[in-house]
Amino acid sequence: MTLIRISSVEPRLSRPGLLAPALGLVRRASAVGLLGDRDRIERLDLGLLQGIARQASAAGVGGDAALALLGGQRAGPDRLAGLIERLDAALSESPLPDLELRALLRIFDVNQLAPLAGVSPISLRRYLAGSRTMPDALAARIHWLALVAADLAGAYNELGIRRWFERPRAQLEGRSPAQVLGTDWDPSTPVVGKVRDLAAALAGPGSAT
Repeated sequence: MTLIRISSVEPRLSRPGLLAPALGLVRRASAVGLLGDRDRIERLDLGLLQGIARQASAAGVGGDAALALLGGQRAGPDRLAGLIERLDAALSESPLPDLELRALLRIFDVNQLAPLAGVSPISLRRYLAGSRTMPDALAARIHWLALVAADLAGAYNELGIRRWFERPRAQLEGRSPAQVLGTDWDPSTPVVGKVRDLAAALAGPGSAT
């Protein structure tokens, strides 16, 4: 995952109603693999958001919101905030498993990620190499893990994200998120939803630490 340590913000994005959504979009884009191989981001500006919109559009995500953001140099604060939130929502709802798998493997190694995703390391390597088509159930789990990683990136660095999955939580009846997930888990089940809620509670403005 790209290290996001924002040290400067374009003035138009520093407004209270824009800063948090813009940071959220950048974290989400990093987690789903739309920032490519960028190792570090220190400035938050419209050009960065438009680059995300461009990559999203190329991946078939975001539709009109991505296109409008690309032409949003003169958009007012409310309009710009709406476009950012719409694009962020589109990324949340649109799995990009091939990109997301590669992004997750910048946080976890194959042997760490495979049990979280409910597959063997050998199978995960085959999906990564493209020698096997990823089934829908696995694509959904990879997407869920990418979204959780995006939420956690608001509070933790890569080591912290890995440890988060292993720590027992009182909210999960003393189990760790990894134990709750188990092997053949479904992102739509209520118990998995509790894990997502825990991660989402940590999301907020700020850089990974």
